[in-house]
Amino acid sequence: MDNSKVNCPNCGSKTEKLGMDYLKGHLSGMLFLIRTLDIDLLKDYCPQIKSQNTSLEVIILDDLFRYFSFLGLGDGVITDNELNFINELLVSYYTREDILKLTDAEIEDMPVSFECLHELDEFAKSFDMTGVRACNELFYSYRFLGKFFLTVDGDLNPEVLEKYSSYIKGLEGRLGDYLIEDDGIDYVIPKEFEEKKEVEESHSLDEYLDELNKLIGLEKVKKDVNSLINLVQIRKLREERGITQPPMSLHLVFSGNPGTGKTTVARLLSKIYHEIGLLSKGHLVETDRSGLVGGYVGQTAIKTSEVINEAMGGILFIDEAYSLASTSENDYGKEAIDTLLKAMEDHRDDLIVIVAGYPALMERFLHSNPGLESRFNKFIYFEDYTDTELYEIFMLMCSEANLSLDEAGDEYARQYFKKMCEHKSDNFANGRAVRNFFEEVITAQANRLAPQTDITDEELNTLTYEDFLVEE
Repeated sequence: MDNSKVNCPNCGSKTEKLGMDYLKGHLSGMLFLIRTLDIDLLKDYCPQIKSQNTSLEVIILDDLFRYFSFLGLGDGVITDNELNFINELLVSYYTREDILKLTDAEIEDMPVSFECLHELDEFAKSFDMTGVRACNELFYSYRFLGKFFLTVDGDLNPEVLEKYSSYIKGLEGRLGDYLIEDDGIDYVIPKEFEEKKEVEESHSLDEYLDELNKLIGLEKVKKDVNSLINLVQIRKLREERGITQPPMSLHLVFSGNPGTGKTTVARLLSKIYHEIGLLSKGHLVETDRSGLVGGYVGQTAIKTSEVINEAMGGILFIDEAYSLASTSENDYGKEAIDTLLKAMEDHRDDLIVIVAGYPALMERFLHSNPGLESRFNKFIYFEDYTDTELYEIFMLMCSEANLSLDEAGDEYARQYFKKMCEHKSDNFANGRAVRNFFEEVITAQANRLAPQTDITDEELNTLTYEDFLVEE
């Protein structure tokens, strides 16, 4: 199993292959089985499933949401990493409020999905489908992914770990005869994950620069960022030798349409600045208006200060920063800006702020406050990708998923991105549009293959022309 983090360097999508793909594999296997069965016949044999009056897929995903919420609330706080993990895994759009609305009974009761999958196992057994172990697979996924979920913030809270252990032990006891013998797999957090942070910090400056320069497209951005890095290195050298130099603001404005790699470049820049010695930690904290602005007087300053403290020693990346500048008297965006400007002045030696958004709106944002104009005087513009670059990004996604295209599919993809660029809107989504297209194509492939009884590895790993026709 590949335990590395997979980052698409151009659209900003990321996933931990360790665990994330593992659970998706289990869910895909179970859902594939369900889709191949006659649903009416299935319900006749499985009264528990029939009583739910919804699909098994919805039942499983709803229970997983409650399970992860239960673990996340173990320390009373749902972090951004935990929320992102839940939404990426379940392909959902839950908010913290959705989680906080859950009652103790909803998150601690026996998940109904296990009862349904036990019925499915019994149904399959009656037809001599002895390979079906849906209930087992879900339980082991709960056990493994629960441990992985606990570490998404980079540490392990002993109290939350105890809560997890108690839950799994109780679940195993309640499942009883639903489960059959363990298959010998050691479901523990691999050592590679525990050491991941240390491995990331050991990368050299040259490696980070190489990663930056290997990004697809973004030629002007890479040139500007490399020039900025050279400037910072020389300033650092002058400083170390005691040579007087004029003050310079290192805060940046990243302007451009969505999906053009702004977050990815900011993340690399934070690591590069750390290796140069400019930042003490070299991490990136991403936020937007919702992470900075509160609902009443005084709350905004507190929220903004908390985010700033989290970003100390690294880069604070504020997406859609223009939304902070409002002309409404009842809006607290100005309070966030004032708090931010003070922190930028007080901590200018160990905090860099990057504001990002659409070009025209960012211009208006900077002109809304003299303090912003004086501190943000370096602009990096992220141009839209060309059709060739979009195709290369798509092929990178395919490569990461171990997928290839047949000849007709490859030609279709090339023409598709050419047409996409010819008819793009002013707010073209770039890499995000590629990600959406990729997900639609692999869904079409799944729908094409699901009715088949015997599927070869080649079929699983090949996207055909037929899979692309979903767009028409």
